[in-house]
Amino acid sequence: MTATAAAKPRTLASAWTSPAATYYLLAASAGILLIIGLATVLSSSSIDSLKSTGGNPYALFFIQLAAFTVGLVALVFGSRLPVVAWKRLAPGILFASIGLLVLVMLSGISSGGNKNWIKVGGLVTFQPSEVAKLGLALYLGVVLARFRKNLTTWKQILIPGGLMSALVVGLVLAGRDMGTAMVLGIIVCAAYWIAGLPIRFFAMSAFVLASGIAVLIVEGKSRSARISTWLNPENCDKDACQQTTHGLWALASGGLWGLGPGMSREKWGGLPVPDSDFIFAIIGEEFGLVGTLLVLFAFGMMVVAVNRIVRRSRDPFVQIAGGAIGAWIIGQACINIAVVIGLLPPTGLPLTLVSSGGSSLIASMAAVGVLMSFARAEPGAPEAFAARPNVVRRSLTVLSGRRRG
Repeated sequence: MTATAAAKPRTLASAWTSPAATYYLLAASAGILLIIGLATVLSSSSIDSLKSTGGNPYALFFIQLAAFTVGLVALVFGSRLPVVAWKRLAPGILFASIGLLVLVMLSGISSGGNKNWIKVGGLVTFQPSEVAKLGLALYLGVVLARFRKNLTTWKQILIPGGLMSALVVGLVLAGRDMGTAMVLGIIVCAAYWIAGLPIRFFAMSAFVLASGIAVLIVEGKSRSARISTWLNPENCDKDACQQTTHGLWALASGGLWGLGPGMSREKWGGLPVPDSDFIFAIIGEEFGLVGTLLVLFAFGMMVVAVNRIVRRSRDPFVQIAGGAIGAWIIGQACINIAVVIGLLPPTGLPLTLVSSGGSSLIASMAAVGVLMSFARAEPGAPEAFAARPNVVRRSLTVLSGRRRG
């Protein structure tokens, strides 16, 4: 019997149970989101590009394309790094991001009421808090994997993971960026949950965090105004309700199939920041319900992939860091979409892997690269990937034989 005849036929069930499936789920979901993002940014940023450059509708898109190129290099390079390399890099990434956050406090740039940007080379702006998300997830993976069996007292919880988390969140809040601080909080909660922190500590922490959030909302006039507008949309003025109202109009006008690529009406000035915070509304307007469901489906694929990493890996660092990164990407996407459909007040958070914004895109693509590196280390995955070239060579041999025949 020949090897070809003895080979088992590939089925959907066998492909799903393959250790390599996690890697391909991540690649497919990220690919869908990035393609939709680039297409929608090209359309939604064109009007602002015309206004800012005096005639070039592609100026902002080219900036996004440059960030995508850098992010793609980070993704590919990161996916090829072994897990042990990410363990070694974790403290350096976190400490570098903390240094950059301190630099933001000293000489940062304010935008939209938040001070969270620094200039690089006098031309390019960069948001260090995006790097801090990745650095914190990896760092917590390292320290909680080492001390996960000792998380029974507040001292063991706070040192060193809790204190470092508080430092990063505090520096971000010092720049008045509550949205990013929320995402960092999601990262920390996910990491400690996967590490096995007893639920009673989550209950006590929730009370303290709720009190702190209440103080921040009352202290910030813009935050309290946004929440008041969200709770009482019938009493707000035109400018205060513009984002939410026009975002819902965009979704409604898209119908099932959408108005078509590039045919958005709201991008002409009705909807503020259509290429960033409210890009999901433009997706619904141009690609309809089908387009929005495709975005949700892609994020669902990523949820499945992260769940496989957490459940199948034997390395606690991979479980904790992978779960924290997944919570960041999915959690931020959920917050952004909830804002667009009116379930939450505006937070200023972009839609991960989709919205314009070089810092966010590069950091989130690098994070996907880390997840793909973890997927390549899943039990059985190295053997599956090692066997893949043999399958390719056999296929080429069969095809060449058919041509000669």
